[in-house]
Amino acid sequence: MNKTNQKIIDTLQVYMSETKLIWHNPCIMVPQSNLISGKGYKGINQFITSLVSMGEHYSSPYWATYKQISEAGGTLENAKGKGVPILFYRNLPSKEHDDESKKRFTVNHSFVFNLDLVTGLNLEKLQSAATNNIETNANAESLIQNYLAHEKINLRAGKPAYVPSIDTVQMPDRNLFTSTDELYSTFFHELGHSTGHSRRLNRFSETQTKLESKEDYSKEELVAEITSALLCHNCDVDSEASIKNSAAYIQGWSTYIKNEADAFLWAVSQAYNAKDFILFGGEK
Repeated sequence: MNKTNQKIIDTLQVYMSETKLIWHNPCIMVPQSNLISGKGYKGINQFITSLVSMGEHYSSPYWATYKQISEAGGTLENAKGKGVPILFYRNLPSKEHDDESKKRFTVNHSFVFNLDLVTGLNLEKLQSAATNNIETNANAESLIQNYLAHEKINLRAGKPAYVPSIDTVQMPDRNLFTSTDELYSTFFHELGHSTGHSRRLNRFSETQTKLESKEDYSKEELVAEITSALLCHNCDVDSEASIKNSAAYIQGWSTYIKNEADAFLWAVSQAYNAKDFILFGGEK
């Protein structure tokens, strides 16, 4: 392993030794908003939608009522019991002798659903302007496009994921991420998973939809996240924040592995192979 890659591994290990590392999902930290109006929620509404997003692992910060979704041509999928109450105030009509300075109002609520539960919408027409200024990195963009094209891997919108049964990488809209480095860290993580396909480095079978055990799944997550850290450094899009987040993610999955030291070293070796495969197509 060269000195550059060793530096990343050493840095990850240093952060992993910290006892209070907390991983955050990089694409649910943006303000939660109504999809149709584009207005961000405030107060308790912001708090409860953010809390549910974290609990349900939603990738979108956008929400809408059933009526708004239906009128926009969308359909709710597997959304039973997943509506989130949003509070709003409605002014009551004034009576003839009311003091004008004392307006009367009532508190109402409606249920909103996260965009992850909706299909059939034309998002380009509906989504408001991005709240984050996500810059592109030429090296990272070139690496991603060349690898996807060379390996004929499909790319589609959705929660961050790699689906081996259809050899497809899913990524949310880039403007939903909290920062440029977190965008590419997530993208490289899913590319790392894709190298495990039977046509590449063969870490899992072509028709596999999930790994057999929590330990096997944990090891694969370690490979993908270390691969991501190496590629981020290669493209100069890493930061202390993103490296610390990767360390927290790796630390979390390490709790499911019986022999962490050996598993980490194995994952580093596999990640190094995955990085080279993505960079060079398996040929150096």
